[in-house]
Amino acid sequence: MLLALLAALALLVGGTGLLLKGADWFTDGATDLARALGVSALFIGIVLAGLEPEEMLTAAIASARGAGDLALGDIVGTNITIVLAALGLAAIILPFTIDRGVRVQAMIATLASVPPILLLYTGVISRLEGALLLLLFAVYSVVLLRVDRQALARQAAAEQLEREELEEIKEHDALAERDQVEGMVEGEGRGALVARTLVGLVAMAVGGPILVEGALRLTAALGLRQASVGLTIVALGTGAEMLALAVVAARRKQADILVGGILGSLAYNLLVTLGLAAVVRPIPVDPGILQVAMPVMIVAHLLLLVVIWRGRMGRLLGALFLAGYVAYLVVVLWRG
Repeated sequence: MLLALLAALALLVGGTGLLLKGADWFTDGATDLARALGVSALFIGIVLAGLEPEEMLTAAIASARGAGDLALGDIVGTNITIVLAALGLAAIILPFTIDRGVRVQAMIATLASVPPILLLYTGVISRLEGALLLLLFAVYSVVLLRVDRQALARQAAAEQLEREELEEIKEHDALAERDQVEGMVEGEGRGALVARTLVGLVAMAVGGPILVEGALRLTAALGLRQASVGLTIVALGTGAEMLALAVVAARRKQADILVGGILGSLAYNLLVTLGLAAVVRPIPVDPGILQVAMPVMIVAHLLLLVVIWRGRMGRLLGALFLAGYVAYLVVVLWRG
């Protein structure tokens, strides 16, 4: 019993470590490549910081092995973790403000999250429904890109007008020349960035099966339901990257990137991760998830919208978010 438990924990730790390191390499390489395309920091936060390839692989592998409860628990549990735990932790470290421009992206992410939530309450996600969720994510990404480019165009026009008013043409030319040189340096190292991205994908491809195997062994050793393990332990493992981002973003006062990453993760998990897992094998929905975890996830999403509309989050509210997350963990583990 003890040996089986230790082996399961070792697999969980090892799999999570590979996933996180692989995701770190993948995100770093992809982020630098995306910056060369001239998109905003908020867009990078939504698309790249919100990108959860480690969770997608974990859920797909779990689904392929017939552990649909584990896959679905991971998806819902991670969404709860990144809102209540990550956002709460960031606010406790340093209260932050949020630019009003995030509101548009927040509404787009919310609208994209409605269809998968409704499908979950039907009791099963079929392969066709999974494919439709993947298609919806493609539409969501295109809409985000168009909105971001429109915002950048408005920002560029405003900056151009300001430069003309201040007659800072020489300074502008100097900055343009510097940017051109930096672009050439980035171009020289693009092969290394691509290599790092591919290595990250390989590490995640190895870590995913290890994490799933550890989770399955843990459920057997402790007599826990797969859904409970997915909602707590596996969700913490795959959501750890966002927790780390919360600490960094708070210290660097980059709340927009953190909030963008959370918004991106919410939509990505419900559309891509759930969609791919359902395409691999239809996923029956555990009634226990619908009774506790789903309402908590929906409330957490609504709380995120409130924070974005307020434009700020203080330490007291952050502490309440964390307390809510701890209460959620207690209830899920108590139910077994």
